[in-house]
Amino acid sequence: MRELTKKDTILITGGSGLLGSNLAVFLGDKFNVYFLYNKNFVKLPNCEGIKIDLTNFEETKKLILKVKPKIIIHCAALTNVDYCEEKPHEAELINSQTTKNLAEISKQINSKLIYISTDSVFDGEKGDYSEEDKPNPINVYGKTKLNGENYVKSICKNYTIIRTNIYGWNIRDKFSLAEWILNKLKKNETFFGFEDIQFTPLLVNNLGRIIFEICIKDIKGLYHIAGPEKCSKFDFAKIIAEVFCLNKDVIKLGNSDLVNFKAPRPKNISLDTEKIQNILKTNLFGVRRGLEEFKFLNEKGFVKMLKKGAEI
Repeated sequence: MRELTKKDTILITGGSGLLGSNLAVFLGDKFNVYFLYNKNFVKLPNCEGIKIDLTNFEETKKLILKVKPKIIIHCAALTNVDYCEEKPHEAELINSQTTKNLAEISKQINSKLIYISTDSVFDGEKGDYSEEDKPNPINVYGKTKLNGENYVKSICKNYTIIRTNIYGWNIRDKFSLAEWILNKLKKNETFFGFEDIQFTPLLVNNLGRIIFEICIKDIKGLYHIAGPEKCSKFDFAKIIAEVFCLNKDVIKLGNSDLVNFKAPRPKNISLDTEKIQNILKTNLFGVRRGLEEFKFLNEKGFVKMLKKGAEI
């Protein structure tokens, strides 16, 4: 692929979501960026937003054929794990079939497709999963995201699949895990952090810079792009308290087995990121480093700017 320029068009799905909005803001002054949203209107600097329902396959195809993006970054997904378990057909439509449609369109117009997948494609039995480990999702969310991966691999010639687990600042009035924990800490409310669930969290802005490098270098294939350090949800909460200088005594040890979730949760979905780290110049942030940047983004006004984009 030739070298990208500011005139090249990047199309981002899920522009009102956590990754989509942060990514559009970051790439907006580097490329000609369009972002798609459905129910939740947002306005972002240096980008053009387009309202569309991705499950309307024909309208989606017409739009993309008109825009002719060099790269499609597919961030849109139904991510509420329990809702997916209750509504498996809706989860399959949004997470799998829309991905299939985008893969077919991408192939037709000879564009690159970057598909954002999840660590939930694994069963959590061993952890430290590499790209060579066989996926075995235990809930509907993981199964539908894995179906999306398989469509991308079978249809596209030029693709990048990213398995990750992100946190960060949302443009809309909803919480990523870190935001939820921070909200509880600021209110000094007691809550439980699961000590039995291990993961490798990555700040969404760190992932955005990595996706930029993937675009520039035309990196292809399947990659685990997550934090280089694993921790429990309990430890993650305690580090947030330390970074923000808040009372960590309100964080109590919890066990996910004692919660009546509708969907089963894998216990250890930590990812091995060695493959991508051998390619990247961009460093992956460890847990504390990522949370320090998370705090800094708020202090320097980034979050205020981001959330302004959701005001109608």
